[in-house]
Amino acid sequence: MHANVQIRPRWPAQQVQVDLDAFSKLQRIQTKLPEHIGLILTRGYEKKESHLGFARNKFRALGISAFRFCYSSRQSEIAAIFGSNGHDVDGTHIDVSFLLYGRRVRLLPLSVFTPLFWQKRRVERYSLPLCQVKEALIKEGFRIHLNSTESLQIHCDLG
Repeated sequence: MHANVQIRPRWPAQQVQVDLDAFSKLQRIQTKLPEHIGLILTRGYEKKESHLGFARNKFRALGISAFRFCYSSRQSEIAAIFGSNGHDVDGTHIDVSFLLYGRRVRLLPLSVFTPLFWQKRRVERYSLPLCQVKEALIKEGFRIHLNSTESLQIHCDLG
């Protein structure tokens, strides 16, 4: 934990590389959120040529095939969901999650394979803290991804 922002890398990563300004903004956001909401940084910069980048590319290829099979009506979302979304550019492209009363909120319990109706139920259940987190990010200059699934991973870019 760094200044009350938890860092929990998304598997298979073991660390999160993030831009200093982006991380400072996350720390500032955390101080402004109600004390029962905690930020978790899960993903930042990932060098394309690294072992992690190689692993992500292999998992991404498998994921795309499975997603096409499971969700034939959502083909137009594949680039948004499975693209690098700037994570291979620099540490200003991050994914954030949050805790509510000390428990991690999983908006996508099946990752990007969470059905849309489950996503809708999770959004309804956690709408207030989710809105508080997203609004705080936006006020600090982050842009939330437009794709609904990516926005529930709280993928955001410091603009």
